[in-house]
Amino acid sequence: MLRTHLQIVRSPGTGFTLVELLVVVAIVGLLGALAVPVVGQSLSAAKRAGCASNMRQIGIAMHLYAQDHDGWLPESSHVSTSRSWIYTLEPYLGEQFEEVRICPADPRADQRRQAGGSSYVLNEFTSLDVTDPFGNLLEASHRHLRRMVQPSRTLILFTVSDRVGVSAANDHTHSRNWGKGWQSIVADIQPDRHRSGAASPDSTKGSANYLYADGHVENIPARSLKQLVDQGINPARPPS
Repeated sequence: MLRTHLQIVRSPGTGFTLVELLVVVAIVGLLGALAVPVVGQSLSAAKRAGCASNMRQIGIAMHLYAQDHDGWLPESSHVSTSRSWIYTLEPYLGEQFEEVRICPADPRADQRRQAGGSSYVLNEFTSLDVTDPFGNLLEASHRHLRRMVQPSRTLILFTVSDRVGVSAANDHTHSRNWGKGWQSIVADIQPDRHRSGAASPDSTKGSANYLYADGHVENIPARSLKQLVDQGINPARPPS
C-alpha cells in the first residue's frame, strides 16, 4: 500500500520564521486572556467560601455564648459596655479567632487586623435593645435566641462596608434606619463583597454572605437584596 506523509522539512539551524513566532505569541496571548477570568473567578469563589466558613464559626460561637448566658446573644460596642462582640466571643473561637474575624475578601483586611477590628458587623436589631431612660423596653427584644419567632429567617451578621472605619468600635449596623433606602444599607454593609470584576456605582454587581440566627449562612446577590429594599422591606428586621 502506498502511503504518503506530509512533512515539513526544515533546514538545520534555520529556527522559526517570524510568521511562526508571531503565531505562537498570539496563541499564548489568547490562552492567557482566557485563563485570567477563570483564575479570577476561582479566587473569588475561594474567598467567598472562606468568608462563609468564618461566619459559620462565628455562628457556632454565638450559640455557645447563648448557652452560657441564658439564651442571650452578645451585645455590640453600641451599648454601655463599649466592648466589641468579637472579643466577647474570643474564648469560644479559640485559636481560630484571628483568622475568623477577618474576611479573606475584605480589601481593608490588614488595616482592620492591625486596628483590632473585624470584617463582620452585628445586626442592630439582635444586638441592641431599645429602652427608655428608665431601662424599659420600647420594643420587643430580639437578642434572646430561644425567643426568636423564626431564627432561620433572622439575620444576625453581615460583612462590613468598605466605607466604615476599621477599629473594634465599628462592629455593628444601624439597621433600624435601613428603611430610609439603599444608601443607608450600603453605608453599613457591603452587599457586593464577593464579585469578579469592577464594582458597580450602586454596589449591586456581586453578592455577600449572611449569617442567620439558626447558624446557617446564605450567599445573596446584591440585586436581590436591593429589590427587597425597593419594595419597602427592611431585610434586617426580624420576623414577628
